[in-house]
Amino acid sequence: MYKLAVIDIDGTLIDNKGRISQKTKKTISEVTNTGNIVTICTGRNIKKALPVAKKAGITAPIGCIDGAVIVQPQTGSIVEGLELSKKEVDFILSVTEGKELFIEVNTGYFYYKFAATEKEYSYDIYNKRTLRGRIKSFLGGIRYIKNWGGLKNISPPIYQIVIAGKPSIIEEIKQTIKQGDCTRIDVREHLLEQYLFINRKGATKSSGVERLCSYFGVTMAETIAMGDDRNDIDMLEKAGLGIAMANAKEEIRQIADYITASNEDNGAALALEKFFLKK
Repeated sequence: MYKLAVIDIDGTLIDNKGRISQKTKKTISEVTNTGNIVTICTGRNIKKALPVAKKAGITAPIGCIDGAVIVQPQTGSIVEGLELSKKEVDFILSVTEGKELFIEVNTGYFYYKFAATEKEYSYDIYNKRTLRGRIKSFLGGIRYIKNWGGLKNISPPIYQIVIAGKPSIIEEIKQTIKQGDCTRIDVREHLLEQYLFINRKGATKSSGVERLCSYFGVTMAETIAMGDDRNDIDMLEKAGLGIAMANAKEEIRQIADYITASNEDNGAALALEKFFLKK
């Protein structure tokens, strides 16, 4: 019945230490050997997603930046992408000027980050501000911008802008963007409190999965989606079978069709075995 499995990375495919178990690798190989497809759709950018795909033995195109881009993992090239226009980027950045904010601009391969003061770097939750942390971040494709003006010099394509700050400032930014010429822009505020995730319309995981389905020639009804967090909700709801991890937030478990074991207990592998290998 199912021909395609689309799996989130963090909290789903990998454990809490960022590892992929041997069982998961073996199971992915077994599923692909039956003629079915296993791939990824993640909030990570290309540079951070490719090593995971390689370790997992995934060679089919993957979705990155919450489905904004579809990437061939063997070459790292973009198959298709939903990028923000220069006009849209300039407008979004213009409403942030002079405000106490953390801003992250995602070009697909690199994250460019800026904070008005050191205090605002507290919103950069995935990176430690230590020397070791900075080196690790640099190798992972993260670049820090020294002043706000430098954000306007980032070369396109730009697929996502994330803005974080105090709730009152975030609300002001959101309203200003929504009142502007933003017919092609999605502003998502439900993924994390005090954050705005800004993309082209259609840059969601469900859209990414739909485009992967089109690429592979399968239907959404023939697709399984697995995830654990808020940005996975739409793809779990629209896939033929939505699977939540045991470690997922309660709201994700409530909308799922099936709950597998946690990411610490080979949950992704067990789900693949059950629905593809009938173990």
